[in-house]
Amino acid sequence: MWAQTDRSRTYSERYGARSPWLSGPVRAGVYLIWRGVFAALRPLVFLGLLIAAAWFAYRGLESAPGGALQFPQSLSERFDAALHEAANPASAEPVLTRWNTELTHSLRPGPTGGPDLLRAQSFAASLPAMMGEETLALHLMRHERRPDMMQVDLVAMPVWRRNQIVTGVLRARSDEAQRQGLDPVWLIESSPGVQHRYARALRLYGASLQAAEHWFVRPGSQALNLEAFADLTTTQATDPVILPDAREVIALGCALARSHGQSVPACSRARPAPVSADPVRTALALSVFDPQLETSAVRLALAARAAGRLDGDWLEALLLGPAAPERDLRLLTALMPVLAEADRYYAQPDACHAACTRAMAEFATRAGYDAAARRDWFAGYDQVRRQDGALVTIRASHVLTEAEALAALVRISAISEGRLLAASILLGDELTALDDAENIFWRGGEDLNFILAGALAGLALLLLGIVLISGRFRRSGGAPGALERFDGQVSRLILGRNV
Repeated sequence: MWAQTDRSRTYSERYGARSPWLSGPVRAGVYLIWRGVFAALRPLVFLGLLIAAAWFAYRGLESAPGGALQFPQSLSERFDAALHEAANPASAEPVLTRWNTELTHSLRPGPTGGPDLLRAQSFAASLPAMMGEETLALHLMRHERRPDMMQVDLVAMPVWRRNQIVTGVLRARSDEAQRQGLDPVWLIESSPGVQHRYARALRLYGASLQAAEHWFVRPGSQALNLEAFADLTTTQATDPVILPDAREVIALGCALARSHGQSVPACSRARPAPVSADPVRTALALSVFDPQLETSAVRLALAARAAGRLDGDWLEALLLGPAAPERDLRLLTALMPVLAEADRYYAQPDACHAACTRAMAEFATRAGYDAAARRDWFAGYDQVRRQDGALVTIRASHVLTEAEALAALVRISAISEGRLLAASILLGDELTALDDAENIFWRGGEDLNFILAGALAGLALLLLGIVLISGRFRRSGGAPGALERFDGQVSRLILGRNV
């Protein structure tokens, strides 16, 4: 049973003011008005903050692009969408016709290297993404019913059922191509002439492409001429022949010495193949003898540099260290013990292994580059080679405009399924941007609606928390808060003190 307490006594103990019942009607009326305003103040502020937060959130959603509240697309979905958009410019020509034209052009003999078999393979594998899986499925079912009528039926179906039908049609066509021995399977949609030229190109040039892939792992004693392969080199390539061993180091080292006005008698006696002075390529050739790096990845980067597809200040910093006037001289100083016996080592490359290893260690001590970043970069570059092949990796290296772009290329390569070369041709430098997470609600700081909405909602929750905590604290015997003390002062001013 609750104990009965006199209201006047309870009120005077709490506020130090007289009871409204004893203060007269005028004071009691003014007091009741004050109590109503004071009691409604915090709820009104709370509701005002929430309403303002909702208003700013609404304004932010109005200015956000379509689909802002949807889950972000996966990298694979963004990759397919980018290929589809790039293959569908404002042209009335059907994608399938342009795709067949691209295959025909790729399989024509070029000025060097014969047909571009790698390009044909990559574009053949890209047909579903370029055309759109649903559009391709409608094309494959065109003999059963008109495609426009079937499109209407598909749109009326639930999404899961539509996806089931499209996937089933594509899988059935793919299985049919496999039974015919076609690889890539979507060559089945090309013309008979294209299929015949592809089979002939594969028979004539497939072995040489396979041998080139093996060269980066086990080069033996054979040099690699990059110009022997279609569209591998660019106009920036000046010396497309890569030597497989220490002879590459000696040839490039002697060229570097000549460019700095250094006369090395052993270089004159060795008479190495004439090449242009390139400190980056020289550092790459020497890095083959770095025990911390995968030699296949270093040879791959060396080939990309020789092909004119790997360039930039970031590459110089990665291989040569921070920019400094004497940076190239540090490399030349480390190479001088090797160049002093260039004639002997050029004639017997195997004898140079120990000397080149010591030169690499000396250069690593002098250069001041980030060894861990260097090691990670070459490991990632080799991962792209393992996933898409060495020659495709070289041709896609032009998208590496900064050191961080390689991580994106590794992830894109992992989901490309043989379409990396086609994507690098269609998208260019935009390829690695597919891996960037798009922030819809903070577009360069231009729209602060969502920031304001979050701040106001946070203030509303903070106010609610303060009220709940202060109430619990007061009930447990704590001192009154600032608002409660202010309420008491106003109450005493209106009602008078309790004496």
